This record gives sequence, C-alpha cells and structure tokens, in this order.
Amino acid sequence: MNLFPQSRFPFTANLSLADSRSMGSFTDTNVQYRRLGLLQTYRPLSGAWNANGGYDRSEVTGNFGGDTVDRLHGNFSTRIDNQNFNASASASRSESENTSYNDFFVSGSHNYQFDEEWSIGTTGSYTGQNFSTRSADGTAPDTNVKATSAQLFSVANWNPLDSKWRGSGTLRYFQTSSTASAGNALQSSILGGTAGLSYQASRNLSLFGSFGFNGDDKGNSSTFESAGGTYSGDPLSFGEYAYTWSSSVSGSNSSASNTSSARSVTGSASHSLMRSWLQENQGTLSASISQSVSASQSTGIGSNTSHSIGHSASLSYSANPTETLNGYLSASLSDTRTFGETNSAFQMLNVQVSGQWRISAYSALTSNLTWQTSRQQSDSNTPVVITDEFGRPLLVNQSTQNQNTSLSGSLSYSHSRFLGFRGLRYGLDFRANTAHDESRRFGNPDAPREPERASLDLDQRLGYRIGRLDTQLQFRVAEIQGNRNQLLYLRLSRDFGAF
Repeated sequence: MNLFPQSRFPFTANLSLADSRSMGSFTDTNVQYRRLGLLQTYRPLSGAWNANGGYDRSEVTGNFGGDTVDRLHGNFSTRIDNQNFNASASASRSESENTSYNDFFVSGSHNYQFDEEWSIGTTGSYTGQNFSTRSADGTAPDTNVKATSAQLFSVANWNPLDSKWRGSGTLRYFQTSSTASAGNALQSSILGGTAGLSYQASRNLSLFGSFGFNGDDKGNSSTFESAGGTYSGDPLSFGEYAYTWSSSVSGSNSSASNTSSARSVTGSASHSLMRSWLQENQGTLSASISQSVSASQSTGIGSNTSHSIGHSASLSYSANPTETLNGYLSASLSDTRTFGETNSAFQMLNVQVSGQWRISAYSALTSNLTWQTSRQQSDSNTPVVITDEFGRPLLVNQSTQNQNTSLSGSLSYSHSRFLGFRGLRYGLDFRANTAHDESRRFGNPDAPREPERASLDLDQRLGYRIGRLDTQLQFRVAEIQGNRNQLLYLRLSRDFGAF
C-alpha cells in the first residue's frame, strides 16, 4: 500500500503471507512466512534536508520452531552551504528456537569543504550487541555475551591545485567492552593517528612518507614510520601492443613500548602487455598478460625474508552490434607463489558473463553470472615437534591446502505476449549464490534462514490478466543444502479501487 506517493511525505506499507508445505523423498517442509514493512519519508517545502523512519518484521515458523526478526530504523540528512550532516539509527532483535540476538547502532557524520584545497570529515558511531544461546535439552548451560563499542574518526585532506604536494591526516578513538556469562569482562580504549605526505616529483616518479601512533588505556604505545617511492614508466607501443611497467621501493620502522623495534624493506616491479582487436560487429576483443615480482626483508620481531612472483592473464570480449543487444564476456587466470620461511601458492580462475538482449518488442533476456574457483596451498619450512602415541618426539612439516568454488548471479527471460496471446506473460528467472549468508541472524529481516536458503533457484511463471483479475502459475525448482525441492503454485488476485 502506497499513500501520497507523489507528496513530500509518502508512506509505504507492505504485508505478505506465505504457507509452504511439501512432503517427498528429499525433504519434508512445513513453513509459514509473514513479512511486514512500514516506511515513512518526509522532506520539507524548502531546505536541503530529509528524514525517514520505518519498521520491519519477519516471521518464519515451521518444523524447526520459530525465527523472528524485528527492526526499527531511521535516517536524517541535511546540507548547509559547504557542510553535510547525516545521522542514522537502528535497533533489531533476532529470535530463534535456541538463540537470540539484539543489537543497536547509532551513527553520525559531518563533512566540511573549507575551500578547494582543504576538507575535513568526521564520523562517530556507538553500537551494542547481546547474543544469547539456550540448550535445547537443558544439559548445557545457557550463554550470554554482551558487547558495546564506540568510535570517533576524523580525516583531513590537503590538495592544493598548483602544487606537487599532497597531504592527509587522521585521528581515531575506539573503545570497546564485553561481558560473558561467566562474568569475565574485557574493556579497552585506543587512541591513534596518522599523517602522510606525498610529492609528485615528475610525471613518472612519486614519493611518499607517513607517520602513525597508537596508545591504549593500559599504557602501551607504538609508533610507525614509512617512506618510499614509485616509478611508472611511459607506455610503450610495439605495433598493436601496449607495454607498461612500474617499480616501487619502501621501508618502514615500527616500535612499541613493551617490545623491540622492527624494520622492513620491500621492493617490487611489474610489467604488462595488452592488445585489443576491433571486430566488424562493433565488438572489442582484449587480451593482457602481466608479471610481478617482489622481495621483502624484515628484522626484529618476526624477522623474515621472502620473495614472491605472480603471473596473470585475462581475455575479454564486449559487443554492442545493435541498439537492442550488448554483452560482455571475460575470463582471468592468476597464479601467485611466495618463497620464504613459509612457501605458499595461490591460483584463481574467474569467468564472468553479462549482457542484455531486447529480442523483440515483447521479450528480453538479461544475464549477469560469475563463476570463480581458487586453490591455496602453504608449506612451512620450519618443522614442528609433536609427540606420537608412544610419547616419542617427531618432526613434521606443516602443510595446508584448500579449494573453493562459487557461482553467483542471475539469468532472466521475460515475454509480455507469450505464444502470441495478448495478456499472457511468461518469465524465467535463474539465480545462483553458493556463498553462505548469516545476515538474518544479525538483524536483516529480508535475508532467508540459512538452512532454507536456496543455492540454485530456477523460477518459471506464467500469468494471464483479464480486466482486474490476474492469474499466475508458478513452477520452481531449488537446491537447498544439496536437496532438490520443487514447487507448483497457483495464485488468483483481483484489484479494487481506482489505482
């Protein structure tokens, strides 16, 4: 429901109810969904300010019990001359069968542009969380953890128009406290700051230096200094190929009140070769390869010497042959290896497809899919002593290896005059998201419960409208926790009123 949608104070309310029951060889579900959303927005006749506030509630009940999320939120922003102000606040509560989570968040920001050279921005926030768990059978003790944190951060930038110098500085204060069920309390506060200065010596050479400090309420303090430079060579052309290269070197020193100082020196160099081919169908094919090497040496605490080398290659194709068709396809492969006290290797392959195709006046196809796989391996050159089952010491080398593959994105097709019948609509929507999402647990009412979240989802809908009566048939296939679920759903709706 939308009230006064064209006014200065529009109000939006939505309520949705759903009941899903299924029995089969894969899984049995009995889930009811209830979702309520209220939003009020206001802006004045004159003045550059606006405000909004809302309430959201999401209830999911089923064989697992209940899962409820409540959230209140508000926002205010205004602009006065060269100053911007913004304030926001939210409070949420997530309650499930054996866990509950409460949090609140208050933040404010101020940005001031003094002139063309100077600007300053300040942000402050205060947050609180309360997480509780209850034993399902009463055999384990209940747990309760409370935590609060406050932060104030300011940054100033100096960017003179007719100078090769640039500068910036930051100041940060952070305070946190937490209390567990056993009564153990932790509290700390930290004050820190940084200052940096850079100089553009030439078109190719830039130099920089920075300083930082930190101190806490327990009397510990530390400082950090660094300096370095970067040189980027002019691009070179070899026929249709473009070649670029760059190098950098930096050094740093850090010291703390309770430890000895540490120093490090790092140097790196990289180069790349690129080429593009223009196609007859207004498409562009681009390819590039690159290589980078780096070396670092540190002394003091955690002294280490390491070298790394990386290679990457990418191939992309973009086309816009007509006003109704455009697309993009890319693939990239990278390999990075590090040698030192710990040898490691990391490889990643990424493929992306996106595009839009207006097939006809009634149908369209859109896609945005990303597939990625990565592998990481590390081997320590320092043996670790362990004890076998007979108490004898053994020297073993630590080695870890893991591989991750993910698919995300969507593919959709729509036709507003399916099979040539006026009023007959067809839509196909495929969505993939194999990554985990725990945001509902932390107060997001629009996020699904992770056990019920579909990693692969194919949704097809066929609709037909006659006057105010609308009919829709839905067939959905989803993969949830490795199980395939199918849904056949028929909906009839009728509109009332003048809008």
